[in-house]
Amino acid sequence: MSATSKTNNPANADLLAKINAAVKAVNEAEKIAETAKVEYVSRSKAVGLLLLEAKKLHPKVADFDAFLKKVKGLKLARAYDCMRIAGGRTTDEEIRKETRDRVKKHRASKKKKELPAPTPKKPEPKPKPEPEPVSVTSPDVTESAEISIEQRRAEHAELDLSAEEKAAKASAHYLAEFTVACHAYLPKITVEADRQKARLLVSELTSVKVKAKAA
Repeated sequence: MSATSKTNNPANADLLAKINAAVKAVNEAEKIAETAKVEYVSRSKAVGLLLLEAKKLHPKVADFDAFLKKVKGLKLARAYDCMRIAGGRTTDEEIRKETRDRVKKHRASKKKKELPAPTPKKPEPKPKPEPEPVSVTSPDVTESAEISIEQRRAEHAELDLSAEEKAAKASAHYLAEFTVACHAYLPKITVEADRQKARLLVSELTSVKVKAKAA
């Protein structure tokens, strides 16, 4: 089938007609949009010029804002946009971009405020102090020497005592040990029968010693 026959195909002809109509509609809408945009900018500029006159009459911000509240269908942000267009300092497209950036920044700031606060970090545990090493060295030589000197002096003193003095000293030493033992164990003997036995034992032991001395 030739290219001419394909073009003359009823289906292709119908599709081509639809595409031509759609393109024509788009072009017309684009022209309308461009015209509307030009008209929108022109009318915005006219509003801006009037607002600039009003700003001259109300130079203070508070007074000018109060005056704008009496204008129906005009918000404060849009009023300043119109004034900028009228002043020739920016274009409508730049104002739209500024508005988008301002909205984007506002949303980002709002989203940041809504985020949950970060969980505070737990304090790290402090390392436990290492135990001091136990010394395995021998006692101080000076201290050992002093103890040896004291022991030698005591031994020499023992040699100078007579037999009776040695016996008296030994008796006093054992009496002291016996006293300590009594204080340590007698309070623990709470049964009266056992306490009687303890007294009897002491009496018997002391009487035996007395009898031995007498003999």
